[in-house]
Amino acid sequence: MCGRFNVVQHPMMRFLQEITGQDFSVETSLNVAPTEQAPVLVKADSSWDLRHMRWWLIPYWSKEPTTKYAMFNAKSETLEKSSAFREPFRRRRCILPVSGYYEWKTESGVKVPYYIEPESDDGFALAALWDRWRGNDTVIESCTIVTAAAPQSMAAIHNRIPVYLTCDQVSSWVNPNADRKALAELLVPEIRMPLKVTPMSTFVNNSRNKDERCLEALGEAVVIR
Repeated sequence: MCGRFNVVQHPMMRFLQEITGQDFSVETSLNVAPTEQAPVLVKADSSWDLRHMRWWLIPYWSKEPTTKYAMFNAKSETLEKSSAFREPFRRRRCILPVSGYYEWKTESGVKVPYYIEPESDDGFALAALWDRWRGNDTVIESCTIVTAAAPQSMAAIHNRIPVYLTCDQVSSWVNPNADRKALAELLVPEIRMPLKVTPMSTFVNNSRNKDERCLEALGEAVVIR
């Protein structure tokens, strides 16, 4: 599961240039929560487009721009079975770039947030899906993050992880001609880079809190490989 994330401006601009070969301008966004706006990379022919979409997928066929179920994460195991995710998985795969994300563990009755980021401090290219809803003279583009079962080394934090891609895998994920076997290989749950896991201030527990205190560590980071 991935329920909050950060985008930190300057490292992210460098990371976007690395994975796309293009220059994009982004603003720092801390403690981004479901239904808020998220930066999304969409491949358009030979170039990339950086858009901002609602982080809570609204299927194109939905009668209303609301959904009964949580749609900010999509389980990799059910992408081809789900009526909401099947079409986006086949035709609208994208990248959601983040600097890091939060997961929570209950310790002594307290929900303790842990911040997970690449040890390199570059950023994550998260496998994501997007869709476009039209209705009531309104167009809403929305997205969801693909998740997989957590490998053993991460299971103590949470039983799910977002699917993060290496720079070399990004183009394969958004390739419109990618076959099922190639996509299935990208969805294998594994640690593809050293990760830094840091206990954080409970200030971040409130999704309305958006300032620098969201980056306040309460302990030493542990590196998972």
